[in-house]
Amino acid sequence: MDAIKRHWDIRSADYNDFVVRGFSIERERRSWQEHFTSILGTEPLEILDVGCGPGIVSMQLADLGHRMTSVDLSDRMLEYARENARINGLDIDFRQADAMALPFGDDSFQAVVSDYMLWTVPDPEKVISEWYRVLKPGCTLAYTDGDWFTDPRMTPMRCRISDIFVRLEKGRPKDDVEREEAELDLWSSGACRPSDDIRMLEDAGFQDIRVIDNVQRKVLHGSRYLAHGLTNNHFTVVATKP
Repeated sequence: MDAIKRHWDIRSADYNDFVVRGFSIERERRSWQEHFTSILGTEPLEILDVGCGPGIVSMQLADLGHRMTSVDLSDRMLEYARENARINGLDIDFRQADAMALPFGDDSFQAVVSDYMLWTVPDPEKVISEWYRVLKPGCTLAYTDGDWFTDPRMTPMRCRISDIFVRLEKGRPKDDVEREEAELDLWSSGACRPSDDIRMLEDAGFQDIRVIDNVQRKVLHGSRYLAHGLTNNHFTVVATKP
């Protein structure tokens, strides 16, 4: 767990740049908000964002009127998240917390969301059980992730194109980031996703599970799509606590 926290502390500035750029692009921000609204509806909800990073999803949802509580393991990520929310005039309750031991009571939230986090955790089943525990009965879990290791669309040509646009955006090769993440020995490196996700959600007690594939095609555009959406299926898993 310390290695994962250290990794995201180190990557926080780089990831924050990506988030700030995405939130500033109105088309991308609105596309994400339309995606979330299609899942969660328009009524303001008490929502928990787990693994909030620099706060992109929390800001998107707070901007829609939802009341956000947002947690992350990385102190550096939270520093960026609080500053991003302040700059954008959004009131969000950010807290440092471990996704495998959430500091909230049972049945606390009307929705739980998480973006691009589950693949990084040591024990995904424990995280999913915590999501289930803090979610109110009859309410919705929605998280977005991807198969970053074995997706068949990661062809040499697509990877080369993606790397060119990542270099233009980040100033360093995509391979450098991927090597750093491979060293974390992640469960997701050998998983079949989202099939394994569905199994874990069913084991935790979730029902009405569905997968929305290729979310990147809806929310990323132009060079952002070529850099970050060309080589992987970004999927959103939606489930209900009975």
